Amino acid sequence: MAPLVALVLLGLLSLSGLDAVAQDFLFGSLPGSFCDELSLLSVLSKRRFISQKVYSRHPAENGKPNYLNCYVSGFHPPQIEIDLLKNGEKMNAEQSDLSFSKDWSFYLLVHTEFTPNAVDQYSCRVKHVTLDKPKIVKWDRDH
Repeated sequence: MAPLVALVLLGLLSLSGLDAVAQDFLFGSLPGSFCDELSLLSVLSKRRFISQKVYSRHPAENGKPNYLNCYVSGFHPPQIEIDLLKNGEKMNAEQSDLSFSKDWSFYLLVHTEFTPNAVDQYSCRVKHVTLDKPKIVKWDRDH
C-alpha cells in the first residue's frame, strides 16, 4: 500500500510544481521508510542521462606509461557494464567500488595502465538498461 501512496504523492508533487527545497522539506517531515520509498520513486521517475568521461591521469606522451580512466555517473539501477577498449578490443581493467550520490544515482571509475602511441585508439563502452545501445566515448588525447 505504501508504494502506491508514495507514487500518487510523487505524481501530485510533480504536477504541483513544488521546487526541490519544498520537496526536501516535505520528505524530511515524513517517516523514514516512507521517505526512502519516495526518494527511490523520485529517482526512478526522472529521466537520467548517464555521464561518461574518458581521460588519462597525466598528459599523453607517446611511449610514456600512463593510466586511462573512464568515469561514469548518474546511472540507476546500479547494474552496469563498463569496458575500456583498445582499437575496439576489451582491455583488462580495474573498477572502483560502486558509490552513490545524494540523489541516489550511482557512479564508478574504471581504469587501467596503458602506453599511448600515435596509432592506437582508446575508448570507453557503457552498457546499461537505460541505454538503447552501448554508449562508446573515445579518448581525446588533447583534452
